[in-house]
Amino acid sequence: IILNKADLIDSQQLMRVYGALMWSLGKVVKSPEVIRVYLGSFWDQPLALSGKTNEQLFAAEKEDLISDLRGLPHNAALRRVNELVKRARLAKV
Repeated sequence: IILNKADLIDSQQLMRVYGALMWSLGKVVKSPEVIRVYLGSFWDQPLALSGKTNEQLFAAEKEDLISDLRGLPHNAALRRVNELVKRARLAKV
């Protein structure tokens, strides 16, 4: 999940939004794994003044996102195997 244009709010509001999003996702998504949420401002405009304090965070999040996107082909095979194992366990019960 990508939380885009996060530079338009200050740090305190960003933490509130992130916390509320994670809490809501926990109720909706039935997975034992924590869902990865990328924070940033992924558009061609410069960062807003309220987002300048989080500039290093946004840069690190962007690098993580790019790295995870590059690893998708490898991770797709792992997800298939994990899904097969999950189905086998359900069939076993």
